[in-house]
Amino acid sequence: MKFNVELVKYPHTVGESGVHLQFTPAYRREVFENPMVRKLLRLYLESKTKQMKVVLAGVGMGPEHVHLFVCGFKNYSIAQLVRHLKGFTSRMMRKNHYKFFNDKLWGKKFWSSGYFHRTVGAVTSDSMEFYVKHSQDKHWKAIDYDLYKLQKEKQGNLFDYTSWVY
Repeated sequence: MKFNVELVKYPHTVGESGVHLQFTPAYRREVFENPMVRKLLRLYLESKTKQMKVVLAGVGMGPEHVHLFVCGFKNYSIAQLVRHLKGFTSRMMRKNHYKFFNDKLWGKKFWSSGYFHRTVGAVTSDSMEFYVKHSQDKHWKAIDYDLYKLQKEKQGNLFDYTSWVY
């Protein structure tokens, strides 16, 4: 499945910008086990990216982290993008939905202070799977995507899409 991520024409530029981001809740707690928290976070992310006029190409969640694929952010640095997304979602989740995770988080924190980022080209469900699978380890390894696709074709599709939020 190919998402609508192509070269974008602006008044004075033409280009493509895509980034894979991974955020972790404070204390690496399993906040996203609750389906309602997942749904609410997704809605806030969609709202903020729409307001910022950037494209949220994909979202995937594990019990204690979230993967985002954001495109078309030419007016923002990666750090600014992260600050806007984490700041807004943290404020809205704590202000309006604290009851869903008050047993796991406390104080004025929703997100941990760090984040992972990797610039990416056109986003497909296959490339999302690749980045999610190979971003789980604490110690990053350089893995070639083309080699990964060849290995996957030999083994068949073993990826579980049930954890993705669409």
